[in-house]
Amino acid sequence: MSVLPQRFLKFCREQHVWLVWAARLLVGVTFIVSGMAKLIDPWGFIYKIEDYLTVWQWAVPRTLELAGAIFLSAMELSMGALLLLGCFRRVITWLLAATMAFMLPLTFYIWIADPVADCGCFGDLLVISNGATFAKNLVLTLLIVYLIPFNCKVKGLYHPQSQWVVATLLGAYSITIALIGYNIQPMIDFRPFPVGTDLSPDDDGEQANVVFLYQKNGVTRQFGVDELPDSTWTFVDRVDAETIKRVGSEDFTIFQGDDDVTYDVLDDEGTQLLLLVPDMRRLDISFTYLINEINDWLESHDGEMIGVLGTDARGVQRWEDFSMAQYPCYSAEDTRIKELVRGNTALVLLKDGRVEWKRNFWSVPSDVLTREDPLESLNFDGPYNFWILTSLLIVGLLLLWAVQNGVQAAYRRLTRPKL
Repeated sequence: MSVLPQRFLKFCREQHVWLVWAARLLVGVTFIVSGMAKLIDPWGFIYKIEDYLTVWQWAVPRTLELAGAIFLSAMELSMGALLLLGCFRRVITWLLAATMAFMLPLTFYIWIADPVADCGCFGDLLVISNGATFAKNLVLTLLIVYLIPFNCKVKGLYHPQSQWVVATLLGAYSITIALIGYNIQPMIDFRPFPVGTDLSPDDDGEQANVVFLYQKNGVTRQFGVDELPDSTWTFVDRVDAETIKRVGSEDFTIFQGDDDVTYDVLDDEGTQLLLLVPDMRRLDISFTYLINEINDWLESHDGEMIGVLGTDARGVQRWEDFSMAQYPCYSAEDTRIKELVRGNTALVLLKDGRVEWKRNFWSVPSDVLTREDPLESLNFDGPYNFWILTSLLIVGLLLLWAVQNGVQAAYRRLTRPKL
């Protein structure tokens, strides 16, 4: 054996504790972030799976796609967390190796054949190129290969008797996050139109020669010379007012036939409830009665409902006929609807043109109109609930660690030989 490999092996043996923890950190955090991004937004992962299936011409039921999306994402997050915590030290490295034995050649194929724009490994949280994805997986594979002989020699944070509890907590946490994201909305929104985005055309009817574009928290707005914002806004550009039709809603376009009517439909004053249907093939017509009831309630409370469907003019007409819609209906690109809201049928509340909340229609209770404030009762604070669930997981893991070490310390004191 040459001198260099001998020195490398000697270095690994001497420093393997720190090297193992560094490898655990890099691999574990990558798997946690990747799994978490897809668990938060299972709809996004399902759409990505469908992109692959379309390219390969495979027909798979949506229920299997959902089960696969949740299972794969939960496994990814759980394996990363278990590795990072040093649980199931021998088994987890082989599970990770088996995962990479599948993912490495797959991402190599995606890099070469380029069947989809991006692999979706980090969901909408972080979009990287197919080449960067393959390079990332190659590095992960090398780190996992290093961990196979060394990981089991470095202790983790939990005793073998406690590790099954850690796995159970991670599984319950993962499934809860995914089910909320699928049935209501993603708890954290990585897409272009999060809550707070101004979708309305910002126009008071007066045209100035020049307007200024500023950005804050991902939201772009236009300001006149006499109404420049404070220092919390970032300057983007200066343009002629005549070149701007709308700011903030230009990426979400509403059509009536072939005409762009976004400027006429979205209002910067008042309450508007958008009913969004991205795919007419998966539409559940049992919702139509409650939808019409909500529309009647809105009309009696100075609000309006607007239907936006991912179809053409003929599809809009069919919807109006069988749903007996008494509200105006338009069309939009199905991709844009999916970016705005998740779900086969969903609601988005706009107040003065700004997104207040989003909700999958599945999660709207049938007695919503009997509540004191129906629209407010549907408000879903995703980030708050996410951090509550995450804090409960962290507290649970810390309590388990403290209890196991306390029990071990007490056992040692009881079994210590008396002098």
